[in-house]
Amino acid sequence: MVKVEKKQQRGEEKRSLIATEALKLFKEKGYKKVTVDEIVGVCGTSKGSFYHHYKSKAEILNEQFIIADKYYEKVYAELPAEIPAKERFRVFMEKMYRYLEETFGQEFLAVIYSTSLETETHVYFRTPDRKLFMLFEKLIAEILEEQESNLSLQELKVSFIQLAMGIIYYWCTLNDPQPLYVSAKAPIEHFLNGFR
Repeated sequence: MVKVEKKQQRGEEKRSLIATEALKLFKEKGYKKVTVDEIVGVCGTSKGSFYHHYKSKAEILNEQFIIADKYYEKVYAELPAEIPAKERFRVFMEKMYRYLEETFGQEFLAVIYSTSLETETHVYFRTPDRKLFMLFEKLIAEILEEQESNLSLQELKVSFIQLAMGIIYYWCTLNDPQPLYVSAKAPIEHFLNGFR
């Protein structure tokens, strides 16, 4: 039993090493320019080991967004219930944008956005039923409930997804020198003011 646990732990450590080193290479050289051979070379492992843990290098990126979504679920669960819904929304969005900038950075997010337009290999971050988008829906529903609005929840959710992704796209492609969460404040306020 102990041998199985140690083997499983080594496997998890190897998977983590591959992801960590691949992400460093993606940030340094650009996603497209990094090969699986380079990743395994840096990790000191084999291609067989890489493919045992990941189907492709795109799976490494997709996994990072799944991890991010788990973080967002935690952030949502910890939002103070006693503050107004719009303020909960603002707090959530600031934490989301801070996380994206700190975890991925501007250049890397630009790579993700540009490659997602060219290929279908890492589209998790824009999948309609992504957990993050379900959290947006919950937050918007809370605002609608507080304001007794007749606005369509689904239309608002789609509009906000477009806005949220547009904020990131703008920040990345124009190399906005402000932190991402600062760049996002005005557009989010305009969106929230539309609930009146």
